[in-house]
Amino acid sequence: MSRVKTAAPAKPARPLGGIASDASVEVRTQAHEQTRARYPDAEGYVERDGVRVFYEVYGEGEPTVLLLPTWSVMHSRHWKMQIPYLARHCRVVAFDGRGNGKSDRPPEPAAYDEREFADDALAVLDATGTERAVIVGFSLGGQRGLLLAAEHPERVDGAVFIGPAFPGGGMPLSERTVYAFDTEYGTDEGWAKHNRFHWLRDYRDWVEFFMAKMFTEPHSTKPIEDAVG
Repeated sequence: MSRVKTAAPAKPARPLGGIASDASVEVRTQAHEQTRARYPDAEGYVERDGVRVFYEVYGEGEPTVLLLPTWSVMHSRHWKMQIPYLARHCRVVAFDGRGNGKSDRPPEPAAYDEREFADDALAVLDATGTERAVIVGFSLGGQRGLLLAAEHPERVDGAVFIGPAFPGGGMPLSERTVYAFDTEYGTDEGWAKHNRFHWLRDYRDWVEFFMAKMFTEPHSTKPIEDAVG
């Protein structure tokens, strides 16, 4: 059975940009409504089976929208363009998936099983006093959201999956895909960076390359900077 430890009540907010301790939730007030980005109204940690997961809460009212983490190379800040709009209409909860952002990075591979992410989402709902939520998942977030909805339907009012990455009906990865990722090349140019040997040598280079491919806005590099962190 999972063991969940919820953060203690909030202390007075520190200056903007501070990081909450594992036993605190910060509350910040908004001087004015922002349209491009905003600070959270509350933030904190929930601990489950020894792993601390960082979460943020924005806005108020019903319904609550839970933004799920996607692939481990992305932290919750990739939702920053959607959060201000959503928070004007409802309550929004986002959290950093384990292995990224302000959440813990457990070393065991088993700690990154998809069910662990789904269980973290449930722990965040409990920690934020959220009985039910509309869940939103992008890419792998769709798989995690499906697990959460299937195993705890009483906690899910609805689900939105954007470009979801679901297992292919039990089909294994193609031999070509596995070979490409596990074979060391004589170059690190282009998509040859999508290779475990290059990740081990220069992970940041891979992340910068990948995010530049994801965010192609010609007039701003801000989405790339936010995603790389």
